[in-house]
Amino acid sequence: MRCTMACLSLVAGTLLAGCGGSAAPARYSPVSGSWADTVAAAKREGLVVVSGQAAPDAEAAFSADFKEQYPDIRVEYLAMSSPEATTKHMTERQAGRFTVDVFIHGTPDILSTLIPEAAVEPMLTFLTGPDIQDTSKWLGGRLNFADEAAKYDLIFTGGVKIPVVYNTNLASPAEFKSYKDLLESKWTGKIAMLDPRVAGSGNGMVTFWYRTPELGKDFIKQLLTQQKIVFTKDDRQITDWVGQGKYPIAVGASDFTAFALKGKGVPIELLPAETLRETSYLTAGFGSVAVMNRAPHPNATRLYLNWLLAKSAQQGLTKLTSYPSRRTDASTAGLPESVVPKPGVQYQDSASEATARVKTEVLEYLKSVIPG
Repeated sequence: MRCTMACLSLVAGTLLAGCGGSAAPARYSPVSGSWADTVAAAKREGLVVVSGQAAPDAEAAFSADFKEQYPDIRVEYLAMSSPEATTKHMTERQAGRFTVDVFIHGTPDILSTLIPEAAVEPMLTFLTGPDIQDTSKWLGGRLNFADEAAKYDLIFTGGVKIPVVYNTNLASPAEFKSYKDLLESKWTGKIAMLDPRVAGSGNGMVTFWYRTPELGKDFIKQLLTQQKIVFTKDDRQITDWVGQGKYPIAVGASDFTAFALKGKGVPIELLPAETLRETSYLTAGFGSVAVMNRAPHPNATRLYLNWLLAKSAQQGLTKLTSYPSRRTDASTAGLPESVVPKPGVQYQDSASEATARVKTEVLEYLKSVIPG
C-alpha cells in the first residue's frame, strides 16, 4: 500500500536523520492571511526555483518580467528537457534534497512519473493570487488540468494542431472535408508524414484518429497501408518536401515551420482544422505547470503562479511557445489564425491522462500496421 505524501515525508526525514544524511531544507508553510501577507512572506523567502524548458529565450520569458515586478525575489531557472529534469529532480529527492518549487514542462512526465511518485502537490492551495481567481477567463470557463483528479498538472497553453499542410499549386482546401478524403486514389504515394512510431506530432495525429469514433483503427490501417505514405523523422524535411512540390500533402508537419515558409513566399498553406468534419486536437506543447512536493519557497511559489497565469504573462508566453494561452482574454497577435481555438468548435484535448494511457495502445497497433 502506498503511503500518503505526509507519511513519505515523515519516513524520509526519519531515515535521513538516522543515517546522518543531509536534512531537507526548512519548509515554510503558505501564510493564511491576506495576499499582502503572502507577498511579504515571499519577499522574506527571497527565491523561487523554476525547472523549465531549455528552449531559446525560455529563461527570459519565464522570469524577466517577474523580476521586474518583484526585484526582492530571485528566480533560479533550471533549463532542461522534460525527461532530463524529471530524472534529475527525482534522483535529488531520493537523496533527501528538495530544492525545486515549480515544474514547467510537457504533461507526459508529470502524469507518468511525478504524480505516481507523489512528487507534486495539489495546486489549488497555491492558486490564491488575485489575478487567477476569475476562471471564466479560461478556456471552457475553468482552469484546465491534464490529470483526471484536476489537482496536479495545470495546462496553460492550448493550440489547435493543423491536420494537413499542402502545396497550393498541387492541392486545394476544397478537396478536404474529412480526413477520409486522404484515402482518395489520387493521393496515393503523394502524402508525407512525420513518423508516428516516435514521439511527436505524427504520433499525436494518429492518436487523435485512434480516439475519434468516426475514424479509428480502420481509417488508420487504410491510410498507412494503402496510400504508400512516406515517413520521415525530420520535421523540417517534411515541410520542405511540400514547399518543393515533392509531396503535395504532409500530415503531422510543424505548424510554425510551415507558417514561416509561407511568409517567405513558399507555396505552402495550412488547412484549418475546422475545415474537416472531425476537426483536430489541442496540444499544450510544454505549457503545463506543477508544484513540487515539499517546495522550499511556498509563498514565492504562490506569487510566481499568480504572475505566470495572469493575462500579461500569458500574452508574453505565446511568443515563446507559439501557441495561444488557454486564457481567452490573452492576445493571440502574431500567431497563425489556424492554431487558435474557435468558439463553439469541439476539439479533442491531447494534454490529458486519457490520451497518455492510449498512446501505448497506439504504438502497439502501429507495429501491426506499418510494415517493417
